[in-house]
Amino acid sequence: MSEQKLSAVEAELYDRQIRLWGIESQERLRASNVLLIGVRGVGSEIAKNILLSGINSLVILDDGTVTEEEQNKNFLINKNSIGKKIAEEVLLKAQALNPLVTITADISDPTKKDAKFFEGFTIIIATRIKTDFLMKLDKICRASNVKLIFGDVFGSFGYSVTDFHEHDYHEDQIKLPTQKRAHDGTMIKGEKEIVKTKGQIIYPELKRVIILPNTKQSIDHIKKTKRRNEYFYLMLILLEFRNRQGRNPEYLKKEKDIELLKEIKSEVLDLYEVDHSKLKDELFEIVFGEVVPVCAIVGGVIAQEVIKGVSQKEVPINNVFLFDPITFSGKEETIG
Repeated sequence: MSEQKLSAVEAELYDRQIRLWGIESQERLRASNVLLIGVRGVGSEIAKNILLSGINSLVILDDGTVTEEEQNKNFLINKNSIGKKIAEEVLLKAQALNPLVTITADISDPTKKDAKFFEGFTIIIATRIKTDFLMKLDKICRASNVKLIFGDVFGSFGYSVTDFHEHDYHEDQIKLPTQKRAHDGTMIKGEKEIVKTKGQIIYPELKRVIILPNTKQSIDHIKKTKRRNEYFYLMLILLEFRNRQGRNPEYLKKEKDIELLKEIKSEVLDLYEVDHSKLKDELFEIVFGEVVPVCAIVGGVIAQEVIKGVSQKEVPINNVFLFDPITFSGKEETIG
């Protein structure tokens, strides 16, 4: 991705951001083309944050229609939108957030898209998809050098998983002043310096991170870590639920869905040879719907990682973020 020079209008609009992460990083953002799959609760928060950051273009890909629940929790949707296509209904408010960004709505099924469709983006953000499509998408992204991050919110729990391939980044560090001796023998204290340091993170393929029951893949590389965060397994359970049911857990089907979640829990924890007491069944009571404040937090984290990935400024998460629904704190895990 080549950098794009900022116009005078853009330089004025993004002045605060340029002061924060520098003109070079802002120009990388200005040249980026982003695909967002799914613009529901957490997706709307992601869209808001990346639009304000000053990207070049955003394609919103979502074939869903607006429900009453969605209209009540999605701040990008207007009134009287029930029954209409979500991707189209969010356009007006999304564009108002940043008129300088080109925004396009695509109401087709993401799983029916040709591989070439995904190859032209700088980064893809995926929500609400099954893992078979996720693995296909990750393979396409790796072959086309397109960065990928996906995440979701289930009730009060949320997560994100990143695959930025071989990601180069830089960060500014303060070099402490040193004392120098003057000609007259007195000691002179130097000034602090800002030094740019470079680094690289090599991310594993997602098929080495998301391994579910009934797979032929080895999990030995994941099992090596004895104290894996319990919410990593909750993420796998919820992904497997979506794979089997084609949906997220629904409150109107709560009793039946919790029983299935318990069954999947046994399969996942047996696969990873984890004591079943590590993950309490009570957690399944709080994985229904999308809690709006949690969407704001997780959406903010995902957008932050998108900005890091595109701008190459600061160290991104390597590679899993888990939002603890009990303590309301974020946990980072390196898996795979």
